[in-house]
Formats: sequence, C-alpha cells, structure tokens
Amino acid sequence: MGQLVRKTTVYALSLFFLLFVATGVVFSQPKAVVEKGTDIRLGETRFQTREIGSPPSQLKMLEIHIEVINRSRTSPVPPNSIKVVVTPKEVKFSEGTPVTEFALNPEEVTLNFPLPPSSGRVLIIGYSLLEAKPESITFEIQINPPDGEKKIAKWETL
Repeated sequence: MGQLVRKTTVYALSLFFLLFVATGVVFSQPKAVVEKGTDIRLGETRFQTREIGSPPSQLKMLEIHIEVINRSRTSPVPPNSIKVVVTPKEVKFSEGTPVTEFALNPEEVTLNFPLPPSSGRVLIIGYSLLEAKPESITFEIQINPPDGEKKIAKWETL
C-alpha cells in the first residue's frame, strides 16, 4: 500500500508541475516592444485667411495650421522639446501687380506643454499680408531643426 501511495504522489506532483509549465507558456504576457524614443512627425498643414479690424483699415492675416503628431505608443514628449520653424521660400504675385518690398521672415514656435503618446496638437503661425495679396506663397516647414522632418506647403489664393 505504501508503494502505491508513493507512486500516486509522484505521478500527481509530476502532472501538477507539467500543468504549471504548460499554462505558463499559454498565459504568459508578450514581450514589450522596445521603442527607440519618441517619433515626432508633421501631420496635415492647412491655411486660413482672416481679416482683423474695421473696413477702412483692415489687416489681412494668413494663418498656417501645422499638425504635430507623437507616433510613439508609450513615450510622452516633454514640454518645450518640440520646435517648428516655418520659412517662406517663394512669393508669387499676379502679373501687373506692383511689388513693393515684401519680406516674410522665418517664424518659430515651441510647443510648451507635454504631448501624450499617440496624440497630436495643432500649432498656429500667422503672417500679415499686404493689400495687394500675393497669388501664392511656398513655405518650408521643419520640426526640430536641423535634423527633423521637412515639408513643403503651398498657399494659393482662390
């Protein structure tokens, strides 16, 4: 009888051990994907014109709406670590329009709050336009210069 109890105990413990090994493989968590840091990208760029002030002396503004996206699934971007620079490259006027000195300077915007994982924000940069509105303006948009992503965007009058 003692022999039978010993064999049954060894057999039961062996099955119990194999059960834990098998369920450990089945129910184990997948290994976490290691990200190499944040992945910041430029999203969609939109343009909007606004008229500010009363009709005798209205100021025309061109707003550039730039979407900044954090594609990382786990890493938030700390505040003041995303910088966007917008540089006007080419300005075209319609033929016959007298072109006075029309110089647009590069503008820089810093995102001053954290950007959570898998989210985005829209940054707005504004330029004032002359009374003789240009036909088109080509902009170069770059995130975190000099190594960040670059994008060319063109605004045209309707």
